[in-house]
Amino acid sequence: MRETVYSNDHLPAAERYEWFCDLTRQTFLPTHVTSEDAHDFRVSLRHIDMGTAQVDVLDYPSLHSRRTPKLVRAEDLDVYWLCLNTAGRQGASSDRREVALTSGDLVLLDIGRPFDTWARPTGSTAGTISVALPRESVALPRRTLDRLATTRLDCGTGTGALLASFLHRLVADTRSYGPHDGVRLGAVLTDLAVATLAHHGDAEGAVPAETRRRVLLAAVHAFIDRHLGTRQLTPEAIAAAHHISVRHLHRLFRERGTTVGEWIRRRRLERCRQDLLTPACAELTVQAIGARWGFRHASEFSRAFSGAYGMPPGEYRRRAGHKGRGPGAA
Repeated sequence: MRETVYSNDHLPAAERYEWFCDLTRQTFLPTHVTSEDAHDFRVSLRHIDMGTAQVDVLDYPSLHSRRTPKLVRAEDLDVYWLCLNTAGRQGASSDRREVALTSGDLVLLDIGRPFDTWARPTGSTAGTISVALPRESVALPRRTLDRLATTRLDCGTGTGALLASFLHRLVADTRSYGPHDGVRLGAVLTDLAVATLAHHGDAEGAVPAETRRRVLLAAVHAFIDRHLGTRQLTPEAIAAAHHISVRHLHRLFRERGTTVGEWIRRRRLERCRQDLLTPACAELTVQAIGARWGFRHASEFSRAFSGAYGMPPGEYRRRAGHKGRGPGAA
């Protein structure tokens, strides 16, 4: 996954604002930018290239950004931005429509139209995770997207919550992803974005069947991750939570070359492996870590871990330098 990090901490305070204006103008999207904090404009920006989708993580002080009709005519881009407000009070206006956003809200901006956005920190900075999506990747009618643009989109439930959770987990630490993960995860992100917009626009029927299947599978994966430590994590419980048959659930996984049980075991083992490498878990015994993620018996955990990683969990921990304490640490 390709990530580029931009920061102006290395510059004198008097030069930081102009640096940001030049960066947005030349590298991202030409806009007119003003700020009450121009005298010392500290900002950090991470750009993550995910193939079709592009993700930007921005932390900044007060900001007012305006994309004028002249700028739109100079570079007519058929692109949508989905912006998740992660900190501060923010807002946007376009086509005589205005929306105010608090932390956790989502808004759709049509880059092919003039707009204004603003942000005010409620703490040290404001924050945004933005997803840039080309029009051709959003398989929804233009009239639906026009109706949704510059309106508040709820991320508290359903696909909106799944999208917000996915974005937060995605940007938390990109170092854990391989070089080819970007395009695959970008496709998942696009599917979740389309499904969220379709839900808010009452246009679920316009979403392609394959996209709906991928979104359902992403929801199932997220549910499994949230309940890995629960011993009652069974195909029946998973299917019931998503209002599908057990047969349908098994088919979803079979189409991807695995089974529900194999996926759960793999995710549990990965969580155990992470805990064995984490200094904060050094006080936990190997058996406690296994039980934490759903392995009922120490022998079951040891066999499964050895089969996946080539050595028992205690040896894996020792080689990593975190020996743990107390009975059963090995």
